[in-house]
Amino acid sequence: MSIDPNYKATFVILKDIESQGLVQFNKEYHDEEFFKNFIQFKRAFSHSISELVTKLDSFQTRQEETIIFIIYSELSFINSHLDVIKKFLKTIINPSKIKEGFDENTTLEDMLKRICNKMQYSEKLKNSIKGLFLENFSHAITNQQFLIQKNGQMEIYPKDVNKKQILNIKNLADSTLQVTEILDAMIDWSNGTMRKPDKKSVMLDEVVSDLTKQVHALDKKLDRLS
Repeated sequence: MSIDPNYKATFVILKDIESQGLVQFNKEYHDEEFFKNFIQFKRAFSHSISELVTKLDSFQTRQEETIIFIIYSELSFINSHLDVIKKFLKTIINPSKIKEGFDENTTLEDMLKRICNKMQYSEKLKNSIKGLFLENFSHAITNQQFLIQKNGQMEIYPKDVNKKQILNIKNLADSTLQVTEILDAMIDWSNGTMRKPDKKSVMLDEVVSDLTKQVHALDKKLDRLS
């Protein structure tokens, strides 16, 4: 099995940051107990959502309402990962090495912008990194610029014709896997290890399996609702 491109890209960026001398351990942002708990939480969340989807037909409540709950849970799961990723970057980046530094109120968007500027990345690479870290999605959720539809879709930037985007359950599942891979790469990098091309951790295997089952099950159920 090949290495996921999101995992690989994150690892390359971190190695590049390290080679340029930007790394410093900032203990005020480090909370080992929180990180360990979050890893356990994301595994439990994936199992729970997968089971919820497979049992959707047996619930007494309206399926449309349950689907809305699932969509909101997914987007919250994605956003929580992005918050943890921001916390991780603040833990390992030397604030004195980047222009304007950062504090507890600095957003992930600003962190990435300042790091990319310091690294003198090209505009093309900067845009790729914005996409990798789901900047548009994160900004839309943080600023409440989204609508959740009962047909299993959500729309971000609904009032902006240039940025409007419709996401379905599969898109959200793909984004969930993306942020999971990014965080997994960050944890491996901090531990001085890198995933082998032919294997994944048991935990990530289970998360991927659950999310894949979730997507297939929801596709079938949404077809019946449409």
